[in-house]
Amino acid sequence: MEVNPLIPIGAKIKVDKSRIENLLPNKLLDELPQTINGEILDYKMTDGMGIGYVLMTENNLKIWIFNNELNEQTRQEYMIEDTKKYQNQRKNDLMIEKNKIDYEINGNRNIKTLVNPINLIKWLIFTLKDIF
Repeated sequence: MEVNPLIPIGAKIKVDKSRIENLLPNKLLDELPQTINGEILDYKMTDGMGIGYVLMTENNLKIWIFNNELNEQTRQEYMIEDTKKYQNQRKNDLMIEKNKIDYEINGNRNIKTLVNPINLIKWLIFTLKDIF
């Protein structure tokens, strides 16, 4: 069995409005019913988060959705597994986790060494060399 196969273009699917409420503007959301029925027009590739679907709704609105926004009936029909890898995480949280580095503190932590004027001047030269 293939993991997370793509739904074919032209397929009729259903989307839960509650899963896309924070992604679409309020003006567009007001025009959509609670369960959105539509037809897949095309696929849309993202920058690393996956493949989405361009959907034409019954009231002729084009929206872009992902597998995690489909309702349960559609997921079961097309055998799509639920991946909660990026769900409920903000983009900034993902970037912070990706760039987090643990530094080891090397050197002398003695207060006399830290306030020594020679060490202070060395530190200033080292930190300011990239600025000037």
